[in-house]
Amino acid sequence: MGFLDNLSKSISQGVDRAKFEAEKFQKTTRLQNELNELKKQIHLKRMEFGDRALQLYRAGQIQSSTLGEILKAMEALQASVTLKEEELKVAQSEVFVEPTPPSGVQSQHVPISTEAPTQARPQAGAAQGQVAAGLKACPNCQFQMPASAMFCPNCGARLGV
Repeated sequence: MGFLDNLSKSISQGVDRAKFEAEKFQKTTRLQNELNELKKQIHLKRMEFGDRALQLYRAGQIQSSTLGEILKAMEALQASVTLKEEELKVAQSEVFVEPTPPSGVQSQHVPISTEAPTQARPQAGAAQGQVAAGLKACPNCQFQMPASAMFCPNCGARLGV
């Protein structure tokens, strides 16, 4: 056999193996889906059976201490579910409360509106180009802001600390 015959045989075997693996994958996937569907049907029938047994027990047509214990456990679980649902509602309704700065600490106000910020005006008597006491000008856009600001609220530039 020549090189090309060996190559052809190897390719043919590779194709056959790939075809086999694809068919095997399809078959196992189909069987797994069928198995899952059967298990789902069993689960639904068990639930239906349990619901019917519960109805008969409550109606007094079944006398069983075991069913009574299961019913008590189910009622306790349902009470826990109700409490957790209420706890969840409370957690979902919580809102963030902005903390107030401690007295004596100067807070930095940064506007968060979409409107263009207004320029702070120097105090009366301040010369043109001078900054009012307690304020500093952004070196990038000349916006007047508190001297303690680390970022310009107008352009976002980082300021020297």
